[in-house]
Amino acid sequence: MKKLFCFDIDGTLRTTSDHVVPKSTIKALNLLRDDGHHLLISTGRSIDSLKNTHINEIFSFDGYVCNSGQALLDKNLRLLHKENIPQNVVKKTIQVAKEHNIPLALKTVPRIITQEPDENVLRSCQFFNNPVPQLGTYTDQDIGAMIAYGPLGYAYEEFKAIQELDVMIGESSYADITLKGISKATGIQYFMKMWHINDYIAFGDSLNDVEMFKHASFSICMGQGNQQLKQMSSYVTDPIDQDGIYNACIHLGYIKEES
Repeated sequence: MKKLFCFDIDGTLRTTSDHVVPKSTIKALNLLRDDGHHLLISTGRSIDSLKNTHINEIFSFDGYVCNSGQALLDKNLRLLHKENIPQNVVKKTIQVAKEHNIPLALKTVPRIITQEPDENVLRSCQFFNNPVPQLGTYTDQDIGAMIAYGPLGYAYEEFKAIQELDVMIGESSYADITLKGISKATGIQYFMKMWHINDYIAFGDSLNDVEMFKHASFSICMGQGNQQLKQMSSYVTDPIDQDGIYNACIHLGYIKEES
């Protein structure tokens, strides 16, 4: 039976050390494609940030869930659906960030940050191999999502208190901030309905994969991934740089090992 496989990017498809997709992962993707399975990207990255990874040039996926479900693209990177954070909620979040001296990136084009980048911003951007956002002012631009940059181990409670938002703490000095009720899972469900598929298999490594894992028929956490995510996953594979995706697909029978 043909399956839908959904993959996070950073820490799942792409290493966070040298920012490459392991050869074994590309091999696994090609074997899954040869068997006729649907392959979907499901990432917290925005559309422009997705393009910066060139992941679509490395492998041709069937669709892309960006901004943790708030922007959906077809296989040719054409926009299918997009949700923006309401202006009043953006302004509320900017005020909270200012009060607590937390730099806040606004996912617009070009991306801007609300105050001078500090060590937490630099650490996070290095983690993703992303450019540091330019200092800018919010003037009611469309905002797809936001990123707050706090110290490692920061709880982001002041942002969690904003009722309209979901806050997902990342594996570096940042937290993804998106609209409540919209997630990677809802983005995946959009494609499931379009492709007439009833369930999916998810690969991920961090807390922005929680909703995707909750609704998956089977979930695989990378070996170096978040401990909380491991506890709720169906299976924990090897780390990304130890052929984690390929080994999981072999172990679980999704592909056959080539002799």
